[in-house]
Amino acid sequence: MVGWTDEYQLLDLEPDKVVGFMCKKCGSYKAYTVKELLEDFDRQDYPSKVEAELRCIQSRCRGPVRIELNHGHLNEQFQGGLP
Repeated sequence: MVGWTDEYQLLDLEPDKVVGFMCKKCGSYKAYTVKELLEDFDRQDYPSKVEAELRCIQSRCRGPVRIELNHGHLNEQFQGGLP
């Protein structure tokens, strides 16, 4: 099964799109915009390559990370209620 990380290149994503990286070892989380990622990676790189090359931001951990698109609009909590 091909996921979005092997289907799209960085150039296919909007520059302001937020991409999150969570450490598989310690759980630390860091978010970058596609524009920030393009400072260190080529426009034609796939997100799976970025995921493979990045490591945890914690200096003591440096574990592998898992990439995810930030869908902030999908994480909103229910705002309604009963009358």
